[in-house]
Amino acid sequence: MTSQRVMLAVVLCLTSWPAYGQTQPAAIAPEAAQTKLKGLLITGGCCHDYVRQVLILTEGLSQRMSISWDIVHGMTERETKLDVYSKEDWAKGYDIVVHNECFGSVDDVEFVERIVKGHVKSGAAAVVIHCSMHSYRAAKTQQWRKFLGVTSQRHEKGGRQLDVSRVNHEHPITKGFPEKWQTPNGELYVIENVWPKTTPLATAYGIDTKQQQVCMWTNEFENVKVFGTTLGHHNETMMSDVWLDTVARGALWAVGKLKDDGEPAPGYAGTGKGPFSFQVSAGMPTEADWSRSVRFPESEKPVALFDGKTLDGWKGHKERYFTVQDGVIVARNSVDDAPPVSTYLLTERKNYRNLRLLFEGKLVRSRMHSGIALWGQQFGMNGEPNSYQGHLVMFPANWGFWDLYRRNSIYKDDGRAKQADHVGDWNRMEILAIDSRIRLAVNGVEVADWTDPKPELCQPGPIGLQLHSNRVAQEVHFRGLVLSENPEPRLITVSKP
Repeated sequence: MTSQRVMLAVVLCLTSWPAYGQTQPAAIAPEAAQTKLKGLLITGGCCHDYVRQVLILTEGLSQRMSISWDIVHGMTERETKLDVYSKEDWAKGYDIVVHNECFGSVDDVEFVERIVKGHVKSGAAAVVIHCSMHSYRAAKTQQWRKFLGVTSQRHEKGGRQLDVSRVNHEHPITKGFPEKWQTPNGELYVIENVWPKTTPLATAYGIDTKQQQVCMWTNEFENVKVFGTTLGHHNETMMSDVWLDTVARGALWAVGKLKDDGEPAPGYAGTGKGPFSFQVSAGMPTEADWSRSVRFPESEKPVALFDGKTLDGWKGHKERYFTVQDGVIVARNSVDDAPPVSTYLLTERKNYRNLRLLFEGKLVRSRMHSGIALWGQQFGMNGEPNSYQGHLVMFPANWGFWDLYRRNSIYKDDGRAKQADHVGDWNRMEILAIDSRIRLAVNGVEVADWTDPKPELCQPGPIGLQLHSNRVAQEVHFRGLVLSENPEPRLITVSKP
C-alpha cells in the first residue's frame, strides 16, 4: 500500500500521530463537526520532516481558519504514486486540497494529469507548498506545472535565511505580509517559468542566481484557484506566524472566503492563535525527533538511550572525543589528538541482545566511516581502553558489517545502501538484530539482511557509537537513538515491507 488516509481532529497531539505507513484514527473533536471547510492534506515523500509538518499545517491552519482535515501521508520514495489519485474524482467532497508532497520521480503522464483533472472535476481549490513544485517533474507533461503556476527544476543551496520582499501590495493575501521578511531558515527554489495566469505576490533574492525568485503567488487554472509558495522546507519557517498567516490567507482566498482587507469572511475564522498542542524543543518540532516519532509495535517498550542534552548513561572519552551540541552527539577528533584505534561511546547500564534501534547519523568531516557496535564487549587495544570487540553496522561511507578484532568484513553492501544514502546529510536508520540475524533499513529502504553463520559470536553487549581511528580531523553526528528489546521480527520504517 503506497499511502494511508487518516482522519484528524482540529486539535492534534504529537503522541497520537503514527509513523510512516501506519494509521491511527483520532476522534473528531466537537469543533471539527462545526467547521465551515473540509480540507485534504496530501503529504509525504523524500527529504522533509513530514511527520511534524502534518501537525504544523493542520493545527496551525485550523487556528486561523474554520477547517477540518483528512490526511493522506505517503511513503519516502520519490517514485511513489499515491493511491488517493487512482480515481478521477479523487478530490470530490473537499473545499481545498493542500499539496505538501515530494515525489519527483513519478513519470506516469496519465497519473499526473489525473491529479489535475481531479481538481478541475471537483472544483477543489489548492494550496501548493515547496517540494510540490518539484513533484512529478519526470513526467513528460506540462499540466502539473500549469496547474501550479510556476516551473522549477532545482533549488539553491539550503540552510540560510531568505530575504523575502512583498511585490504585490494590493492583493488581500499580502495585505498582512511585511514589506520585508527574513525567514528563520530556507531553501530557495529557482523559478524557470511563470505561467500566464500566475500573479506573483513576493520574491526572495537568490545568492546563486543573483536574481529575485518568485516565492509566493496565485494562479487560476480553468475553474480552480491555487495559492503557492516555495517557502517551507524547514519546520521553523513553517511554524512562524508570518508563514502560517500567509498560507491561511492564501487558502481562504482560494476558496473565496477572504475579504479584501485580508480578513476571513464572517464565520470562517479559526480557533484562534495559540501554542501548539505538542511541545518539542521549546515548542518547535525538529527532525532530531524522528526516532521518537516512529510508532513502535504495541508489544515493544522503546526507551531513549540519549536524553538529547547530556551523555548520562554513556561511558567513553567524554569531552575529549564525544560531546553534546544542540541535541546531537558529536564524535570528533583533531589531527593532533586522534585515537590510536577506533574508540567508542558505550552504553553503561546494561547489555543488549535482541533489539531494534532507530537513530540518525551524519558524516560531517572526512570520508572515514562510522558505525553502531553491538553483540560484543568493551575491548582494550594499543592503549585505547574504549575500543570494541563484536559486530559493527557501518555507515555512511563504507556501508556493510564488520566483525571487530575477529573476522573483519562479514557483509559488504550490494549497492542498496549506497543508493539510499543521503550523502553529506542525515541518514535515518533502523537496525533489527534478532538471534544471529541483522537487518538494516536506511531512509525507509531495507538495504541489508544478513545472518551470522557463527551464532556463538552473537553475545549480549553494550551499544557503541564509533569514532574511527584516523590521521585527519573528522566529525560524525548521532541523534535519536531509541531502542526496544525483544522486538517483533519486522522492520517498521520501510515503505515497502
